Parts: sequence; structure tokens; C-alpha cells
Amino acid sequence: MTTYPDSAVINDCLTKAFAESNNEVYRMVSDVRFSGSTCTSIITYGRRVYCANVGDSRTILIRAAPNTTDGCTCRALSRDHKPDDPEEAKVILGSNGRIDSYRDQLGNQIGPMRVWLKNEDIPGLAMSRSFGDSMAARVGVNAIPENKEYLLTPEDKIMVLASDGVWEFLEN
Repeated sequence: MTTYPDSAVINDCLTKAFAESNNEVYRMVSDVRFSGSTCTSIITYGRRVYCANVGDSRTILIRAAPNTTDGCTCRALSRDHKPDDPEEAKVILGSNGRIDSYRDQLGNQIGPMRVWLKNEDIPGLAMSRSFGDSMAARVGVNAIPENKEYLLTPEDKIMVLASDGVWEFLEN
């Protein structure tokens, strides 16, 4: 394939698809005040890869690298959306949210940073973007994807798309 679609068109389509997916989650019969999901997805056009993600699901690319110890290298194609990321924190704090970890009885931090309502200890979401999670959406958590574009090379061999349940136990 020698001609590719305009990147702006692809990004617009991905953003609209994620918005529609989020709307579908809100229309579900289930209560989504405190539940939601993350997403990472790719579209390939020839050698071009468009990656869109919301939350802490991740896409990585494994590239052959014969001169390395493992024979390959890994590159993250997406970025985890965590509340303590400066760009993400700006949105949460600008929406009157609060970022803090759980606290024990002595006030010591426990676990990762989370998104909270300003004056209530809810929802405690450990990511800054997701589908659903309507309570967290009140303080800036959103389903706007981060879209990135990559050009594949002959050394690129495998892409892995997985949820935080995998990345919690494995490094890229």
C-alpha cells in the first residue's frame, strides 16, 4: 500500500468510535457509576499502525534485535493514563477532583494514586481515563483516546494488546 488515509481522518474516526463506545456503556442496563473499562486498540493500513487507548490497557511492539541479549526489544505504543501523570492530573484537578492514594488509619499512603471527588472518598479510580465510571467522570475522568501513529519496519514482529491485569505482572 503506497497511499495512506489522512491521519487526521483516522484520529477523528477513532475518537468518535471511542465516544460512541462510552455512550453505549452508559446506555447499558447495568449501573456504571462505579464500574467501567479501559481499552487499547490498533488499526493497521499497510505498514502504518494507528493506536488508540483509554486507561491503563497497553499496546507494545516487539522488534527483532539480534545483537541484544534477548534477541528483541520492546516499545510501548500506548501510554497508561494514571492520575499522577502531570497531563492527566491537570484535567482531574481542573475538574475539581482530588488525587491521592488510599490511606490507612494513621494516614499513611497505601497503593497507587487514585481519582476521588473533592470532598468524598469515592470513586477511588486508579486511572484517569475509562469508559463508564460515571462518578469519576464528574471530576474529569473521560474516554477521550490518546491516538498515536507508527510506521512498521521489517524488524517489527509482534504487537501485544493487553489489560492492566497482564501489565501488573509483566514489564513491557
